[in-house]
Formats: sequence, C-alpha cells, structure tokens
Amino acid sequence: MSERSPSPPALERFFTYRLNTLAKLNDMATHSLYLAEVGLGLSEARTLSSIGSFSQLTVNQLAFEANLDKAQASRAAQSLVDKGLVQKVASPLDGRSVFLALTPKGKSLWRRVMVLVEQRNQALTSCLSEAEYQQLLGMFERMLAQAKTAQRPEKA
Repeated sequence: MSERSPSPPALERFFTYRLNTLAKLNDMATHSLYLAEVGLGLSEARTLSSIGSFSQLTVNQLAFEANLDKAQASRAAQSLVDKGLVQKVASPLDGRSVFLALTPKGKSLWRRVMVLVEQRNQALTSCLSEAEYQQLLGMFERMLAQAKTAQRPEKA
C-alpha cells in the first residue's frame, strides 16, 4: 500500500492569491470612490497621487510608484497634462528626458485625493486593532523592502 501524497493546498490558501484578491477588491472600491469624488479613474488618481508624493518622477519611475505598466502610466500622465493637472518639465541633465510635476490645480486636487486614500486605508483596516495594524505595517515594510531589492526601477 503506497502512501498518498497530500493534495496541494487550495489556491485560496496562498498569501499571494489573497493579497491579489484584496488588491482587486480595493481597486474596485477605490475606482468608484475616485470617480464619484474627484472625477478621475483609478489610473489617473494613482498617477496624480504618485506625482504629488514623489518629486521628479519620470514616466518609468511613475509606472513603478503608481503600480501601473509604462503604457498606462504614460496615458494617465498625458490625460492629466491635458486636464491641466500635471506639467512636463525638461530634465536639466538630459534634454530628451522629462519629469512630471503637479500644477497648482493639480496640487489642489492631489490634496483631495490623498484624503480619499486615507479614508480607504482606514475603511480597509478598521477590522484590525491598533497593535495588529502596526504589526501588519511592519511585516509589509519587510516584504516590500525584500521585493524592492529584487526589482528596482530605472533611475533615468
């Protein structure tokens, strides 16, 4: 009689599956919130919040920080430029490269978006005690640091 090998765990048991599911559910809720409150889709709002939070971003860096692919980041940035929320600034070191920066109108909207980001974070983590929340943040910081050392964006 041979021993049966245990069946692999259900997909739902994997951390990465749960993390991706949580991210998708959060994206759906956040997209609806951004549209209703500030008239921006998820990609545009992520782009705006990233440009406002990180100075001197190129499109490649924006894609990484906003968790978008380069084409999405480029389209979202151009849409925000067309709306007068973002401006392109020539790089003083490389005339072919541009940095993205918020306009005064963009800064005003960025502040509103950041309030919504805070509200979503509070809603999502409201089921945790303060100690659990701090512990979770610490664990995520370690995982993010590990993942970022393996995958760095280009610094152009």
